[in-house]
Amino acid sequence: MGNSGTRFSAGSAFLAAVAGITAGLVAVLVTGLVVLAMHQPEEAGPRVQAAAPARVAQPTPAATVPVTPRPSSTAASVKAFGDVRELPVGLLCRDLKKRGYGYVAAVDYWKVQGQPQRMDADRNGIPCEPEYSRAEVGKYWQGRKVSTLASVPDGLFCRDLVALGASYGEAVTYWWYAGMPDRLDADGNGIPCEKVYAPEVVEAFWRQ
Repeated sequence: MGNSGTRFSAGSAFLAAVAGITAGLVAVLVTGLVVLAMHQPEEAGPRVQAAAPARVAQPTPAATVPVTPRPSSTAASVKAFGDVRELPVGLLCRDLKKRGYGYVAAVDYWKVQGQPQRMDADRNGIPCEPEYSRAEVGKYWQGRKVSTLASVPDGLFCRDLVALGASYGEAVTYWWYAGMPDRLDADGNGIPCEKVYAPEVVEAFWRQ
């Protein structure tokens, strides 16, 4: 009997030790599971990093181009085409000049009024010749083909114009159109063909 009691006590002690170890292992295991559960991410799926918003290129401001103002006329008395359209009907070349209009404006007025003969007495297609300087008139008509010269060839001399039956006014028109060449004004005084046409005709033309 004594031996069996001793064996029983030893077995009980062994079982108690095993139970204690098992309980400790379970406790450690449970603690580990709790710790893992606390550190588990909320979402089970793989974490996707949000793409950074694309940078929108800012438009490059256009280069500022300086605007150069249109230069005004150096002579305050010379007025542009727009001024003549408001003028009354029936003015003469001398009236335009007295009002401060330059030759270009005088030609514009002549055209607006239907090219009246009162502004082109010799009917050579060039108005207001006597009232304005030859240089101003010539600068305007240089290189311009007028109706009276539509069929006249280039390179003619004063004698050729006379032979063609051109009036003195037409000869002057031809001279201006041709760029005021010296061959039509040998002495360079700004009066072409004065030796070919009658002096009174030439004088009358420039005094109109």
